Amino acid sequence: MVNGREGTLRGVEVLARWKQPHGGYISPAAFIPLAEKSGLIVPLTQSLMNQVAKQMNAIASKLPEGFHIGINFSASHIISPTFVDECLNYRDSFTRRDLNLVLEVTEREPLNVDESLVQRLNILHENGFVIALDDFGTGYSGLSYLHDLHIDYIKIDHSFVGRVNADPESTRILDCVLDLARKLSISIVAEGVETKEQLDYLNKNNITFQQ
Repeated sequence: MVNGREGTLRGVEVLARWKQPHGGYISPAAFIPLAEKSGLIVPLTQSLMNQVAKQMNAIASKLPEGFHIGINFSASHIISPTFVDECLNYRDSFTRRDLNLVLEVTEREPLNVDESLVQRLNILHENGFVIALDDFGTGYSGLSYLHDLHIDYIKIDHSFVGRVNADPESTRILDCVLDLARKLSISIVAEGVETKEQLDYLNKNNITFQQ
């Protein structure tokens, strides 16, 4: 994640990759859904959390204050009874306390927004975590997520960003999403920024954080 105006690095998103024995990688689009269906997504994410903390601690002195470190969490993991404790242990494993640890709620699975969910996310928010809604507009999320959950920022999916200026309807949809987020005081991160035209549109609309 970069600050598009300043050209500075502001954070990273942790992504799982499956390396094949003879070179190359298996797409996460192939193995993540299988991990979710089989129940392996939870231990996979736990392994990522451990690796991330070790790697970030190794370069802690080089990270700027407020650096964002995001990990995707599936609905099945978020509703697990040990989720809050796992996240608190994850936080405590970092040697620095001025980093922004981001819990990115994915939209691949439906998430039942009830009192228990709101309570556990509030606990994590009170303990310094940043709550983000990933790939907004492409999965199961609805406006109830923005209304009921303490969302700090939404990540606009690259499928919308990639059609800016080329597809008037997509641009109008994106304009509406940006307006809604501003009215709800929710920050925005644009994913999949690849061209100068996209960058100019985002900077014009004060979408500073881009990926």
